[in-house]
Amino acid sequence: MSFQRTASRILSTNGVPIAIALVIVVIIFQIMSPVFLTPGSVRDYINNAIPILLLTVGVAIVIVGGGIDLSVGTVAGLSAGTTMWALVSGAPTWIGVLAGVGTGLVFGLFNGLMITMFGINDFIVTLATLNIAGGLLIVLTEQVPLQGVTTPGFSDLVYGNLLGIPTAFWIAAAIFVLMQFFLIRTVFGRRIFAIGIAASAANVAGVNVNRVRLGTFVLSGVLAGAAGVLLASRLGAVQAFLGSGYEFIAIAGAVLGGVSLAGGRGSVWAAVAGGLMLASLQQGLRLNGVDPVYFSIVTGLCIVAGVVFDRRIQQLALTGIRKRRSSSKSGPTPPVPAKTRETHLLGTGKQD
Repeated sequence: MSFQRTASRILSTNGVPIAIALVIVVIIFQIMSPVFLTPGSVRDYINNAIPILLLTVGVAIVIVGGGIDLSVGTVAGLSAGTTMWALVSGAPTWIGVLAGVGTGLVFGLFNGLMITMFGINDFIVTLATLNIAGGLLIVLTEQVPLQGVTTPGFSDLVYGNLLGIPTAFWIAAAIFVLMQFFLIRTVFGRRIFAIGIAASAANVAGVNVNRVRLGTFVLSGVLAGAAGVLLASRLGAVQAFLGSGYEFIAIAGAVLGGVSLAGGRGSVWAAVAGGLMLASLQQGLRLNGVDPVYFSIVTGLCIVAGVVFDRRIQQLALTGIRKRRSSSKSGPTPPVPAKTRETHLLGTGKQD
């Protein structure tokens, strides 16, 4: 009984199950293909994974807040296109970066405003912007050849080195640390969890739900823009349909990382671990000669497995709580006053 209780506690800790699974998958693929962990393979793995990880983190923040963002893949592709368009036009690297990130910001702001101001369902809005961004990229690639950039320093965003590690890794790591701190340690971050758990209760407690929800979509858009910039730097050219389908990989990574599709639960590091799991599967399958088309099947199965596992973990956690309460000799713990819970979770009881 003690072992079962300890195991349920460990498995119910956010991010632990996917971290264990990731280590197991890496070991299996290393046994199957000894080149899996060679320096060249790891560098390729990192450079391929980072744009997807940025999208995964952005999607995870939206999902924690009780929403969904289906547009991140094509927005990243369009951001890569606007970045290359700026550089092909003779702009310096920093202007190209701003163009890409700015594209993501505009789409994130548009998504958030449509959802909060007009009350349109987030699934419908982001499905529409998925197609809008994808269509704009097709038009852009037909008008301008988005390749042949020789701007100094642009390729170094991905292929540069710092302490022998790709520059893109350090850029992404800084973003992940910042997002984790923002989500866990700030009042705004706690309010994201609050509206994901119960938006109506958060509103009664004084949280401006629309403002928080708008912020989650803006963050997702900015991260999609950053992913697009790194995609353009890595590929050196942008073609139509770049980024198409990335949104489903990002959602699968977030779900695998323990981000609940019901909202209110998840973390940046767990989402990153989920994204790394999918990147490891993709790299491992490629090195073992498996047709890439099967990766979409794996992605779909991972989404289903993640949801099933999430529900199972919740059931185990609830069962453990009930058993501890029933075996307690001192009786049930007095409930914490509602006002205290709201203040602790939301950071303030005042209306923004």
